[in-house]
Amino acid sequence: MSRNSISAAIEFVEAGFLYGRGNSEKESSSACSLVKGINLKVDKGECIVVTGPSGCGKTTLTRMINGLIPSAYVGVLRGEVSILSRLLADWEMDALSCTVGSVFQNPRSQFFNLDTTSEIAFGCENIGIPRDEIGSRVARTVQALGITHLLERDIRALSGGERQFIALASVYAMNPSIFVLDEPTAALDIDAMYRLRETVLRLKRMGKTVLIAEHRLWWLRGVVDRVVLMDKGEIVNDLSINKFEEIEQENREAFGLRAWDIREVHPVRRISSFLQEASPALCVKDLEVRYKKSASPVIHHCDLEVYSERALALVGRNGAGKTTFCRCLAGLHKESAGVVKVNGSSLSASQRAGKIYLAMQESGYQLFSDSVEGELLLALKARETNGQKDCHSREKVDFSLIESKLEDFGLTEVRDRHPLSLSGGQRQRLAIAAGALQGARIIVLDEPTSGLDLNNMKRVASEIERLKSLGVAVIIVTHDFEFACATCEEIAYLDQGKIMDRFELSDKTLSKTRALFGFKED
Repeated sequence: MSRNSISAAIEFVEAGFLYGRGNSEKESSSACSLVKGINLKVDKGECIVVTGPSGCGKTTLTRMINGLIPSAYVGVLRGEVSILSRLLADWEMDALSCTVGSVFQNPRSQFFNLDTTSEIAFGCENIGIPRDEIGSRVARTVQALGITHLLERDIRALSGGERQFIALASVYAMNPSIFVLDEPTAALDIDAMYRLRETVLRLKRMGKTVLIAEHRLWWLRGVVDRVVLMDKGEIVNDLSINKFEEIEQENREAFGLRAWDIREVHPVRRISSFLQEASPALCVKDLEVRYKKSASPVIHHCDLEVYSERALALVGRNGAGKTTFCRCLAGLHKESAGVVKVNGSSLSASQRAGKIYLAMQESGYQLFSDSVEGELLLALKARETNGQKDCHSREKVDFSLIESKLEDFGLTEVRDRHPLSLSGGQRQRLAIAAGALQGARIIVLDEPTSGLDLNNMKRVASEIERLKSLGVAVIIVTHDFEFACATCEEIAYLDQGKIMDRFELSDKTLSKTRALFGFKED
């Protein structure tokens, strides 16, 4: 068979995996999830991107390369998977982990230490590298990735994007021959995406093999050699980069692919009902937020007004304090100074809970039911707290509202699955659907498109438009320029702990918007 070819770093031959139902959390994937008939060969030194609709099987494919399938996930593995011409079944896990370095969609799932320096060194320690050499590798790694400022930091205090780079650094330091990156840009700002791009190019120059599962594609122009398209668990096309770039924009969009060239993206023109003299739904005045009384404030002297029927994109670099600001708004973190008013009334942190709904960046932390439908049922019952009419009795719940949300967010087919068995994009959509059902008049979305393909991004955008039409005020924390252009009327730029700029999003301000997001002029 073709595994005798010494040029292959990764090879699938009629490979597939059907998840089974296990009793532990790591075995919780549904038997409905299926990857089948995969034939794929990645040569040594090659860089490919695997893309396609959310839930198409990209993450499962990566797990079949790094050995998590079948070692950590219960199910039926079919066909053959070879790494460096050696069948996966013949690898010992410790040897495989030295050969295949993985960066997961949620970096927290691969952390073992509380401080960043120890985490970067951890993998090297595990494979027995001498202490002096480990120190040298850590130093070279942080220099190469441009993250020297993240040394000796508490991992829990890092932003999502900063954690992602620590996860990458821990793998980079081990110097594997194959890198597998699953949605590596999900929490990265544009500047960090450029740095990741340079890192991948450096890996290619070093002769490393790189497989990237990704929705956001623009940063991979000039980087990847091939584009592999997946849908419903199968590879539907495998294109050289030259063939892929011949595809017209409208045809790429028809398949649900994000922008290949960011210059293709423009703000959606919409008729605004915004009146400047209207009272704001949310008014933040001189807000200050600290994590410890003795620590410097993360947010300070921060002012912001948000209006009903509008969506505001809150942008800024990783670590600027955007998530901290939003957690404070939603009552999850108490402010140390300042005032937060909702519809003209000053509310404490505890009083804001429920009135301001936050869909978290890591949505798994706010999903509590054992099924998708059950999660939406919990959200519907919570409407009573927000002054809605629904009752806690299951018999009196209007299930048509649940059916509507399942349809709106493309979750009907997974209604019986456990929320933690969903893909990252599916979990994100479920959290947003739950927020919409709760009836909050102010909704804050923290990186809502981190795992979404184009079609599901459009689903979320359509739901945001519907919420605005009902008088809801929406704040969207995002590094996703495409999504901001599809949904938002305004941009607010957070830097150094406060709002430094705010303006209407339009074609006239497009150049300024791109610059604030961090794009470089071509």
